[in-house]
Amino acid sequence: MTFGDLEARLKRPSGLLVMTLVATLSVGVVRILMYRGGMPGWDDAAHVYKVFLLREGEGIFWDTFWYGGSYGAVTYGFIYYWLAQYVPGPVIVTFAAGLIPLFWHLYQRRSWRIDDVWPAWLFIPVLCMYQANGQDPFVFALCLSMGGLALLAARHPALAALLVGVGVFANPMALFVVGVLLVADFLGRPALRRPYLVFAAWLAPFVVARIVVGVVFAEPGGYLNEFNQVVLYVSFAMVGLALAGVNAAHPRRPFAVLFAVYGAICVASYVIPGSPLGNNVGRFSFVFGLTITFLLRRDRLRRLLGVVPLALIPIVLFAVLQMSTVYSHFTNHSDLRGADPGYFTPALAAAARLYDPDYRIHVVALRRHWEALYFPRDGYPITRGWYRQADAIHNELFYEGYDEAEYLAWLRRLGVNYVFLPDEPLDSWSRHERGILIDSPILEEVERFEGWRVYRVRDAQPLLVPLDGGAARVIAVEHRAVRLAVERPGVFLLRVTYTPYWRLDGGAVREGDDGFTEISVPSVGEYDLRFEVTAGKVLDQIGL
Repeated sequence: MTFGDLEARLKRPSGLLVMTLVATLSVGVVRILMYRGGMPGWDDAAHVYKVFLLREGEGIFWDTFWYGGSYGAVTYGFIYYWLAQYVPGPVIVTFAAGLIPLFWHLYQRRSWRIDDVWPAWLFIPVLCMYQANGQDPFVFALCLSMGGLALLAARHPALAALLVGVGVFANPMALFVVGVLLVADFLGRPALRRPYLVFAAWLAPFVVARIVVGVVFAEPGGYLNEFNQVVLYVSFAMVGLALAGVNAAHPRRPFAVLFAVYGAICVASYVIPGSPLGNNVGRFSFVFGLTITFLLRRDRLRRLLGVVPLALIPIVLFAVLQMSTVYSHFTNHSDLRGADPGYFTPALAAAARLYDPDYRIHVVALRRHWEALYFPRDGYPITRGWYRQADAIHNELFYEGYDEAEYLAWLRRLGVNYVFLPDEPLDSWSRHERGILIDSPILEEVERFEGWRVYRVRDAQPLLVPLDGGAARVIAVEHRAVRLAVERPGVFLLRVTYTPYWRLDGGAVREGDDGFTEISVPSVGEYDLRFEVTAGKVLDQIGL
């Protein structure tokens, strides 16, 4: 069989079925090997915790145990978590990833009129490597969105909008990633404009609904927007422009528009203050970089050694660069102990001895942040969580540079009485804490056991602070509620994030200092502050 015969067979429906099976089996094998090797995906802790909350009946709206209280899966995307209650997440992702190469090829063949099957096959190793990121909701949403593009290419705009719209509520980053393709197609391929406008009209209600959700459950957020990263992404766009310019196999203008659009988005995301993308703008190049540039492998230049197209050189270099981070994730095992449940056993036992519900525990963040799962899952509210952007609620200190006095003031402001310091590799933004904890005379080491040290904050401030002579304390913290015992009525500052959805029967609630919650109680007794979403409060948030 010649190479041409093989290529012809792979383009047939049976060949596409083989590609889909190979993709599914390959991703499945990677997930099994990761599980057997004790190697979780980078974001797995966050997703396991959110599925846990739903299984416990805590809903998708709020969690008091992260960031002093923050909105839950409703702002991140909840469909994956809802589904993962019933179907294991790795199974969902394995089948979702297995379909993406097929959807890409159908979109490429029908919309771009390029019947080249090899870029879709190259999607398979990319998706296998992508499992290291642990971005399961994104992969699921990407599958839905790519399925939508395939349907759009087949001239089914309503069904396409349905799939892409559902994907928006699984992970909105998927819409951005495919949105780069859609915008570039609209600008660079005039024949597609009419069906794309119809598709946009069908998709609009989903986008509007997602915007409304963002308004109704708005909270501070800050994304890392690093210069070295944007330089990398813009460099990819520039190389893509060059490849489009020397391409000898396909119309050059649509590809030039595609890379120009992506480069412009990268620059705009970096220079616009408060960009909601940050470093996430690079997901497009990671997901599609190898696949799209490989379409441009045939150039008009002289061949290296008379055989190798010069275009392959930057394609291979960017592929290596693209895979280097996840390769390191698979090969560097120095921080795996910090994800092992057994590593947390002695720390959780100490937390059980020391925990006082009128205070919060601070766990110095591990590199993979599995403390964000194990401590809250066992009932201990912590100062931080998993998503770095949500540190903007109360924890911006870690990104501004701080000294001992500022760090101690932050601990007291968050109502922390004990700090747990792991001896495993820490998050890069938390390493400064180690030196402060070890050297500070205001932090007293009270316990030391395998893998951990525990420090007590002298003169710690409780979660509930009287503002006018009252007396009260927190007697229980739940994921969507805080129980208070009031001995002398008055006005209090509760160091839990304010939300308009707090309800306090028999008392009043309003926003207090530092984004915390101020409550007023008229009499002695126990009170339950509960998170409740009602239609009236939702309408108030959108100004109706």
